Amino acid sequence: MNLLSSIPSPTISSFTLGTVTVHYYALFILAGIVVATVVTAGRMKARGMEAGAAIDIAIWAVPFGIIGGRLFHVFTHANDYFGPDKDWTSMFKLW
Repeated sequence: MNLLSSIPSPTISSFTLGTVTVHYYALFILAGIVVATVVTAGRMKARGMEAGAAIDIAIWAVPFGIIGGRLFHVFTHANDYFGPDKDWTSMFKLW
């Protein structure tokens, strides 16, 4: 791959708020969730449905999406969590 076809990673990828490290990609994921919920609520309202249902759906969909994504990662990278000299409880760590 030549230099013109690659985009270098930024040198700064996170910042700290007290004892919490906040990664920029997490802020973009959060912004995407908020924008998707607001747009969906607007489209539902335009079609005569209750816009609050979009928030109700997001409240359930976001946590289940995180859990499903983590389960997919654990199953597709099972060697990282199961086997000799592996700590299977680390599959519950989301950080």
